Amino acid sequence: MTRRFSITLPDDVAAVLDNVDNASAYIAEALRLRRHRDATRELLAAAGYHPTDEGVQRMRERLAANRAARAKRQAAGQ
Repeated sequence: MTRRFSITLPDDVAAVLDNVDNASAYIAEALRLRRHRDATRELLAAAGYHPTDEGVQRMRERLAANRAARAKRQAAGQ
């Protein structure tokens, strides 16, 4: 089942939708990802962890650095 909505978006957000084939699918996926993120944060909070946006960004940067280092080692044949 599907439902139709009429929404108003800021120009910068609407510009993104101008470049996708299926705006409804794009928005649906964005909402699913947001719900997943919120559920993950709730689960972490219930376990006593309270992630911040800054902490999440720092961890993303650490993971990206680790991936880059691993790729460099693999390229060097290690």
